[in-house]
Amino acid sequence: MKRKFPKPGARIIKSSIAVSLCMMIYFLRTLLPLGNGIPFYSALAALWCMQPYQNSTKEMALQRSAGTLIGAVYGLIILVFIQLCNVNSQMLVYFTASVMLIPVLYTTVVMNKKNASFFSCVVFLSIVLTHSFDENPYLFVLNRILDTFIGIAVGVGVNEFRLPVKHDDATLFISGIDSVLISDSPYSIPYSKVELNRLIAEGMNFTISTIHTPSELIPLMAGVNLKLPVIVMDGAALYDISDNTYLETVALDNDVSNAIVSYIRAHGFECFVSALYDHTLLNYYDGVINEGERSYFEKQKKSPYCNYVHCSFRNKKMNEKIICISVIEKSDRIMHLKKELEKHFNTAVRIAVTESDCEHYLCLKIYSSYASKNTMIEKIRAFTNSEKTITFGSIKGAYDIYIEDGGGNNTIKKLKKLFRSSWL
Repeated sequence: MKRKFPKPGARIIKSSIAVSLCMMIYFLRTLLPLGNGIPFYSALAALWCMQPYQNSTKEMALQRSAGTLIGAVYGLIILVFIQLCNVNSQMLVYFTASVMLIPVLYTTVVMNKKNASFFSCVVFLSIVLTHSFDENPYLFVLNRILDTFIGIAVGVGVNEFRLPVKHDDATLFISGIDSVLISDSPYSIPYSKVELNRLIAEGMNFTISTIHTPSELIPLMAGVNLKLPVIVMDGAALYDISDNTYLETVALDNDVSNAIVSYIRAHGFECFVSALYDHTLLNYYDGVINEGERSYFEKQKKSPYCNYVHCSFRNKKMNEKIICISVIEKSDRIMHLKKELEKHFNTAVRIAVTESDCEHYLCLKIYSSYASKNTMIEKIRAFTNSEKTITFGSIKGAYDIYIEDGGGNNTIKKLKKLFRSSWL
């Protein structure tokens, strides 16, 4: 099998540029009479500040700064002690440094800088263990601090640099998931999520429209800071991931749903009935009789967003909303069932057939005929005051932007191109 290697990302290129700038600054410092420091420490600090997001970059810069100052102060204290006591034994210095790690680490705890403890120790030990007997160790402490702050400044500056662009804040961008936003390539997923988070942070009105349930969607989009509600279950529900709340739902008629379940079971199939109570989705099941159902059931029942209850506990007298009825079976049987259901319940329902996780099995989903992605899109569009929408999908002719190359990185690049444009 041929392995596809990813292209070098922006973070890799920026890291190289930041280190190069640190080396240039070091060269310029050699021309000054105050000492020239060690570029290694600047490079380390710059690399540490190379983070995917602005918030994490600033956080790492603050950690590195705090750690450097704490370590340098304690290192200076040890140097003064060595000078005043005229210590000449390296072993005594090593032992003293080991004991002094206790107050170094304790200071980071007291100052609520626990994440900086590693840097404090590194700076402290680099000063005490390698420069205690220098002719002018205090100059090294000064240069050590200066080296770190130069690296931090360069790292933050390079990482935060952006060419001047204008953003399309008037458009609502809506994307599918499978083979659109997420591809099969393991390299594209981290890149896609990082870049998508950056676009959302810059103000992009972005959301997702999918046939997946929230319990299926949330793991797929873990790590993405979605701010807008998402369209789930093929337009049957509008879901707020941050609050775990169903904002809008379109339910099947109860009499129709009961008739469909009876029809399905009378013809030798089992089904999952997804009923909404308040903001909790319960999935009723009877038996798990085939491999496809078992695979789906075993996977989904572990999700904290998915609740399975045996149908013997179902109370049909309660005010339940049947959002979806699902059947998982082999391909030929599913397609036959689809034709029969459309024949008997055509005006009351809308039927969608998708791939399942189990080979040779398909998943048939039954929704209300009133459930519509377009209706939910209009609700989000009104919420964001967007002037227009642009949809991304893998079905030709059904979306504004047709994704035919497997999605992932290429979809993100198209989003970036549409959202950002140069002022120049």
